[in-house]
Amino acid sequence: MKTETRSAAMNPPGLPLDGVRVIDLGQVYAVPYCTLQLAAMGADVIKIEPPVTGEVLRQPKIPPGGAAYSFLMLNANKRSVTINLKDRRGCEILLKLLEDADVLVENYLDGVMESFGLGYEQIAARFPRLIYASGKGYGSNSRYAKLGSMDNTIQASSGFISVTGFPDHPVKTPATLIDMGTGSHLVSGILAALIHRGRTGRGQHLEVAMLDVAIAGLTSAVAPALQGMKFKRMGNRHWGACPTNLYPARNGEILIFCLTEAHWCTLAKLMGRDELIADPRYKNHGARLKIADELDAMVSDWTRAQPRDAMVEGLIEAGIPCAPVRSIEEVIADPEIAQRRMLIDSDFPTRGPIRVAGTPIKMSAAPEEDRPTRRPPELGEHNAEVLASIGIGADELERLKRAGVV
Repeated sequence: MKTETRSAAMNPPGLPLDGVRVIDLGQVYAVPYCTLQLAAMGADVIKIEPPVTGEVLRQPKIPPGGAAYSFLMLNANKRSVTINLKDRRGCEILLKLLEDADVLVENYLDGVMESFGLGYEQIAARFPRLIYASGKGYGSNSRYAKLGSMDNTIQASSGFISVTGFPDHPVKTPATLIDMGTGSHLVSGILAALIHRGRTGRGQHLEVAMLDVAIAGLTSAVAPALQGMKFKRMGNRHWGACPTNLYPARNGEILIFCLTEAHWCTLAKLMGRDELIADPRYKNHGARLKIADELDAMVSDWTRAQPRDAMVEGLIEAGIPCAPVRSIEEVIADPEIAQRRMLIDSDFPTRGPIRVAGTPIKMSAAPEEDRPTRRPPELGEHNAEVLASIGIGADELERLKRAGVV
């Protein structure tokens, strides 16, 4: 790494990845979320995008123009450089940038990087210290390797949808948990590869497939299946804990989760139904699940008259797992979200004030006030700055731009 010529001006000193340069070829959610976290740790992230349109999530034609909000949320603290990788000269420029890079991250469909001449096996000998990280929908050796993948398609193929929803119909979740889980696993792999390179001097290729991430996330459904049991959709109930459901409150809803018998006994006492504790019909989770409709009606009668947040406070004090059922609007307005810097105030030229995503990783040696806070980049905003570092001056840059290379 040529740390003396790069990131000192980009990030405060002392961040864990200060001096690490990342070439980001990511699109949509998974890889951009990965590089968002790397940037928050101090890495100099150079986001490579196609000229004119930018990466697919940017969607520059969406009013008020410049970039879709989801793109802005996931791409702060990065520099944008436009390169047409379908042009031989564009690939040569990228290869030149890789000479001073530590990590390349991509999530193109299987075979696309190879079509550019940028597959790992094609460039590994030239860049033996490079860590080449690939986010995929399916493993590169999968029969589905060339199948385009989004979070919701992986929800379908992994079995996620089949176990989500109510008995009469499955549903997908709008939360892109598989995408973000893939990004986080990529971060873990990259950090491990950096440690390995520090010991051996060698880079490597690492891969994280969304399907693999989904399987780990489905542990509570896979475990019964491995025992020959049929997992049944139960809506907001849970096969191993009863009572558990969403219950009405005076001003909203609350989720109550009686994980243990102690939780159930405490709840019964709070409801003034101590006699149920010794009743054999309520003796354990399995027995209570058989009369879940009756039990849920009983709990609802108790919760319905109480204010939601006051009830949450009371159940917390009693030691019963619970949570308010909040709207997205409530969550983003919660001052704790700002205090935890999970949504950070920023701006963008065509939108004015915006809020961008923070990182859940909090490090005592890298306080939040030392983290980078640069706004998301406009498309190609850093072309001149970055390409000048590899010897491309203003005149050549203008010629490349006219030719559609950058």
